[in-house]
Amino acid sequence: MPTKQSPRTPIKPEDLNAPFFSVPEAAWLLKCSYDTVLRAIRSERLGASQEGKGGAIRISREDLDAYYASTRIGPPIRSARRRPTSLAA
Repeated sequence: MPTKQSPRTPIKPEDLNAPFFSVPEAAWLLKCSYDTVLRAIRSERLGASQEGKGGAIRISREDLDAYYASTRIGPPIRSARRRPTSLAA
């Protein structure tokens, strides 16, 4: 008996170079959850389009690339480490 996969599960896109992706495919590409993608769309940090109310949500490759670049953290900044001063005796 086959098991049903949740529609909210991130899935690998069939074509990684496609111009548009669904929410589960975008979640897989961004290595995050379905809900994280929806929150980013609602907060307008990730652009998306929808075909009428209740229609499929599609996210363009350009919007995904821009979102990915804006949310990545750069290399760690090395701070100068303060050494305790030794008291002269």
